[in-house]
Amino acid sequence: MENNIIELSPNKAFSIQNIVKLDGRLSAYPPNQVGYVPLNCYLLKEENGAFLLDTGYLFHQKNVLDQLKSLIEPDIPLSIIPLRINEFMSVGNVKAISQNFNVIGYYSPHPEGADWFDFTDEERDLSLKDIPTTIVRGLVNCEVGEGSGRNINIMSAPIRLINTSWIYDESTKILYSSDMFNYGIANSDNEDWVIDYEDEMINSNFIKSFLLNTRYWWLEGAKTRLLRDNIKKVFNSYDIETIAPGYGKIFQGKDLVKKQFNFLDEILLELDKSNSIAQYVPRNFMR
Repeated sequence: MENNIIELSPNKAFSIQNIVKLDGRLSAYPPNQVGYVPLNCYLLKEENGAFLLDTGYLFHQKNVLDQLKSLIEPDIPLSIIPLRINEFMSVGNVKAISQNFNVIGYYSPHPEGADWFDFTDEERDLSLKDIPTTIVRGLVNCEVGEGSGRNINIMSAPIRLINTSWIYDESTKILYSSDMFNYGIANSDNEDWVIDYEDEMINSNFIKSFLLNTRYWWLEGAKTRLLRDNIKKVFNSYDIETIAPGYGKIFQGKDLVKKQFNFLDEILLELDKSNSIAQYVPRNFMR
């Protein structure tokens, strides 16, 4: 890793990371969770075009711009896909990146992407409206770099609280899973941010508690059969060798990927209304 950039596939896929210490304020993690995690944006790159998945928090704007400049030339056609258009982690730096790079398109579930990326009336940059928006609904297939033959599939996340997309890259066999599978946490800020081994700390009980103490608090006592079916469909439809979440460590290796999907399926079965009772959960009640 150099400058918090990880090359996931030679000159094709990069994780652009900013490392943060957990202190209870990051909603993607339980309020009592300690440790360090990377906030991940991902660059998919070909000679004549690139895609950026998420843009990072405004606080890290200079870092993100410098990291991008080290990977691509400013004139390469760049498209931006916020995986969670409702969150600052996904959209925080869209405006700055659009002003510093050759952004040719936004991918959004809403037709006017620029309206979601320009936050203040005083500083509106109306030129962002000239950048076309491709509407993302259902399954959308697109090419990284015109004529490259490298296709990515954008899909609605099969499990989500807010409007969320997952992306599968056929050429690198990477699944970009947004806010799911984001429970890989480090004890220090200089660990290896790619997991390619079985970590005993990552088990079914830990993941279930993690889900219930974050934005997936609603799973207990829910009807989870359809969720399980749709998640299995993703796993069975794509040859996944790497899971790259928006937060946390990256999982690499087919066996390790399969294990994470199995964990999730087992937990969803356990939490289904046939096995668990839905209950009122007071704020900050840890499960």
